[in-house]
Amino acid sequence: MKTTTLPLLKIALLSTLIAGSVQAEYLADKDPVTAGNQPGSIYTPVTLTGSTMSEGWEQLSSSVYPGNGSFPGTAAWVGALGSQVGPDAGANGLGKVSNGLAGGPYPASASIYFGGVLNLPNTNGGTLEVEASSTGFLSGTKTVVFHLDIGEAWTYDLYNRTAPVLTVTSSSGTYTVNASYGSRYAKVYNGQVLMNGVWEDLYINSRAYQFDLDLVPGTVSGFTVTFTGVQHAQIHGLGLQQSTDVYTGTNALPTHVP
Repeated sequence: MKTTTLPLLKIALLSTLIAGSVQAEYLADKDPVTAGNQPGSIYTPVTLTGSTMSEGWEQLSSSVYPGNGSFPGTAAWVGALGSQVGPDAGANGLGKVSNGLAGGPYPASASIYFGGVLNLPNTNGGTLEVEASSTGFLSGTKTVVFHLDIGEAWTYDLYNRTAPVLTVTSSSGTYTVNASYGSRYAKVYNGQVLMNGVWEDLYINSRAYQFDLDLVPGTVSGFTVTFTGVQHAQIHGLGLQQSTDVYTGTNALPTHVP
């Protein structure tokens, strides 16, 4: 039997829901003293031991990163978007790898928006990456934690719900490393969408992924974290942590919430 997804969105943002999102990078109101909701991300790194590097992206907007295109997002970016906060702010950047189907990601008024003209669930919205190399790579890194603060479209945020992948460059070659652990450690309600006659809740998800590099052959000289969002998803914040300590077999991420 053929089913049809209806393109109808019901907006219902509620500032009262922020109380349960203490660990989240995204907050519906990150400045409660200011009149009116002030949505945005707050970089919240996990605790890692050893020598570390830590950097975050909190304002992924066109006013902070001008000249990187507009709707539907197919234009090339002028360069990588440098990190803004944390002890190692500016060490690395977020770059555009490719567009999606009839659109692509670009910094919009309040977030990076995976633009496009289609209204279908789980449509490829484009691929982004964070590359850690040269002075942005911590020599001897054994553990990487990647944070992603992403809003859903049609109940999807990452294309095919596929986790980010890390590609490592070492003296022995290039290797793909999948996340050892993943956690959606917080979510903020972001309205509803009507799908197949049923109202489905939408969330802005705070996700984290742990990559263990201690088994990679050779001497590691850098890595790239790559991920693909769905069309109409929005990225509000990112984070990248590196540690020289081994966490293989130990989950360093915040507790997952259903």
